[in-house]
Amino acid sequence: KFEVEALVDKTTEIAQSEADRRNRQKIPCFSSLQQAINETEADACIITSPACFHGKQMRTALNAGLHVFVAKPMTYDLKEAINLVELAEKKSLCIVVDQQQQFSLTERTIAEWIRTGRFGKLGFVDFSIHRYRPQMLSFTDENPFIWEQGTHSFNSLIAILDRPAKSVIAHQMKPSWSVYNGSTVTMGVIEFEDSVPCHYIGTFDSIAFNIEIRFDMEQAAVRAVAENSWNKRLEVALPGKLFEPAGIEDNQDSRPLENHTLDAFIRGCLNGGRVSTDGRDNLQTLSIIDAFIRSAETNEKIEVLKV
Repeated sequence: KFEVEALVDKTTEIAQSEADRRNRQKIPCFSSLQQAINETEADACIITSPACFHGKQMRTALNAGLHVFVAKPMTYDLKEAINLVELAEKKSLCIVVDQQQQFSLTERTIAEWIRTGRFGKLGFVDFSIHRYRPQMLSFTDENPFIWEQGTHSFNSLIAILDRPAKSVIAHQMKPSWSVYNGSTVTMGVIEFEDSVPCHYIGTFDSIAFNIEIRFDMEQAAVRAVAENSWNKRLEVALPGKLFEPAGIEDNQDSRPLENHTLDAFIRGCLNGGRVSTDGRDNLQTLSIIDAFIRSAETNEKIEVLKV
């Protein structure tokens, strides 16, 4: 659905190696995004560089009239992200952020059940994600977990609950065995509209992998769980009963999750208007991250900025 016009990387040689890997040796390669824009006739820019470069690269593309598809997080700075979204809207350009985990089958099913009230009114949420990732990868600064994984978790919560967050009270720490430069255990309570609280804990320094996203409602508890795999299964428990499989698993969803965000990007480029995971939508996720970090730093309850 896209035709590659150029590849850009830190050096022309690195970009050319990617062209060679794709067996597309004739694709123009550049070490400068601005030069690539000047010397090609592109409609959009797909940015998968380290996030510390996203802001500058997005602004370059938007100022040149290009739509932008960008890896998460959009930027590490909420104010910068707001400015970029406002710039895109002013120019009638589309920004889509590749926040794809909300499109897993289990998460979309829970969202539908909450929306339709299948098990009555939602009461509270418990979200835990324990990852065994003892070595630093792309992010080596402060708050590594919240920027690399928390951004997905909070985006999923907003999509599932279909309501904005109001406040956060948070705490972060680093276990004694951690080799990271920043906190790898993130925990706290996020309050969403309609007085729905979510207890959240996530870490890179757990000894074993486990995910459990649990939603307690009037007539049942529903959870998406996984061990040793990103493919979650859906389970339901009736009052006083044990959890039973609901027959829905993420591996039943045959489409790569990235297809959802890429399809949204195509719609945004061709038709304009709002699309899923667009820049304006993603500001809600960054607002929770911003509040989480500030709350952990100050030990205070922080209101989530309305965007």
